[in-house]
Amino acid sequence: MKKTSRILALLLSLVAVFSLFGCGSKDSGDGSGDSSDDGTVYTISWAHSSSTNDRLALATEKMAAELEEASGGRLKIEHYPASQLGAEREILEGVALGTIDVGIISSGVVAGFSNSVYVTNMPYLIDEREIGWEVYDGEFGQMLGQKTEEEGGWKFLGWCDNSLRMFSNTKREIQTPADMVGLKIRTQENDIHMAIVNSLGASATPVAFSELYTALQQGTVDGQENGIALTYSMGFNEVVKYLTYLPHIYDPYIVCMSTAKWNSLPSDLQELMQEYATKYCQYEREFNLQNDDEYLQKMVDAGLQVYYPTDEQAQLFVDATSGVEDLIRAKVGDELVDAYKEAVAAAKAE
Repeated sequence: MKKTSRILALLLSLVAVFSLFGCGSKDSGDGSGDSSDDGTVYTISWAHSSSTNDRLALATEKMAAELEEASGGRLKIEHYPASQLGAEREILEGVALGTIDVGIISSGVVAGFSNSVYVTNMPYLIDEREIGWEVYDGEFGQMLGQKTEEEGGWKFLGWCDNSLRMFSNTKREIQTPADMVGLKIRTQENDIHMAIVNSLGASATPVAFSELYTALQQGTVDGQENGIALTYSMGFNEVVKYLTYLPHIYDPYIVCMSTAKWNSLPSDLQELMQEYATKYCQYEREFNLQNDDEYLQKMVDAGLQVYYPTDEQAQLFVDATSGVEDLIRAKVGDELVDAYKEAVAAAKAE
């Protein structure tokens, strides 16, 4: 009887030991697929280049509070706006290397890491942001997002809105491409953006976004091409005097996450992260849409001169940049360009 009791006690001890080893093994892994709550708090560094009063920052603060509550405090966002962790290129490099967890990056910069994204730079194709939302939320946008994962080495979380890019400058009103001749226009370090500007007769001049205000102020460049909300929130309207209301690119922001950080999250937190990244994109779009109308009026009231080209004048810009499509086809292939143009046509037809 005593021998039986000792054997039973030994067996129970072994069970307890193996149970401890089992739990330890589960917690020491990367967390992927584990939906248990062991009390670990995951802090996510979340970076972008826009100012603290810009729609990227406003959407981040709103989403971050909701995500922390929904996760029971297990997911916390550390927000780094205004290029605190570097310019967009440095942020994206950090995401790819795993030193920054999440970056919100404009397509012009993403294309330097994921060649397929050059297709989004097709000029004068999308002139209404709602068309852009339809395209990037649909089958094409999700396919393109997956391509960025393969080419860039990160986790794709969604597309939000970097607005309709338009030209503004310090020198003169731009009615036709002839008015752009001789102007130095700031672009990102993006071959297609530069080709668009150069094909219109201006001189494309790459400048880091964080240095753009000073470059405009000092005359290093004569103009820039960004959306209305960003032009206002970054104070560029304090320097530029003329804006031509003719979108040449609809520019999506990509929301991407370090693969290592994504894999470190338990499966239930991965689901929450994806859910709230999607909500973030919705919030950012709503802020951007509201800001465009409000900020354009504020800039006009402050003296900005806005010119709306006629249909005939707009066609001159389209014709001048017609060769850019061939450059994009050479970079990404006919299949992707055709799929993009079909997606845009379908969205416009709805």
